[in-house]
Amino acid sequence: MAEAGTVHHSKPITLLNPKPVEPVMTQLVAGLERIGLAMKSRTWRREGRSGLGPLQRQVLAVLQSQPKHVAQVSQIAEELAVRLPTASEAVATLERKRLVRRRRSKSDGRVVTVELSAKGLRAGSGNPQKPSALITATATLSPREQASMLTALIKLIKSLQDQGEISVVRMCVSCRYFRPNRYDDPAKPHHCDYVNAPLGDMTLRTNCPEYESAPKGQADAAWAAFSNSRIA
Repeated sequence: MAEAGTVHHSKPITLLNPKPVEPVMTQLVAGLERIGLAMKSRTWRREGRSGLGPLQRQVLAVLQSQPKHVAQVSQIAEELAVRLPTASEAVATLERKRLVRRRRSKSDGRVVTVELSAKGLRAGSGNPQKPSALITATATLSPREQASMLTALIKLIKSLQDQGEISVVRMCVSCRYFRPNRYDDPAKPHHCDYVNAPLGDMTLRTNCPEYESAPKGQADAAWAAFSNSRIA
């Protein structure tokens, strides 16, 4: 029998094969993939009720982002990274639903433009009274976190473009009107020649209807200046 007051210490447990800590890059990719999967599943559920497939919804979104809500079928295919016949089929389905109108160019019969109808504009806009789940989630971030996340997303999109994984996106950083780090004000360091006004990281766009592609030399210089800048 042990004497009173004697304390017995158990031996520490040693893990023979401790699980290695995954790098933060792996965690970020896993998180992005999970968000993408959740949004895709939500889209399938929502479109099943509305009668619009995900590709049809994406076509409406492309048209909604265009000046005057008009685009060529070839442009739609390029932006969605799908083959021309696939885009044409989606457009034809939308036309039967009276969401878009197709017109052939009088000067070149091979050119077909697609225009949103009033019904298509309403269908593509969704319910303005009910913000999307991503908007609600993003609103929980602080303004500084939102600015940091936007800058990080722009860099991710640019890298994916360079790898050919996604089509050209109408982002400020590759636009001919964008002038990075023009001012000393950390809140609004950039400048947009189109509106002739300073821009902050919070106001940068990833899908601007006034976008015009910058020449390669200008785009490369602007990207180098932007990617090395400090987040306000």
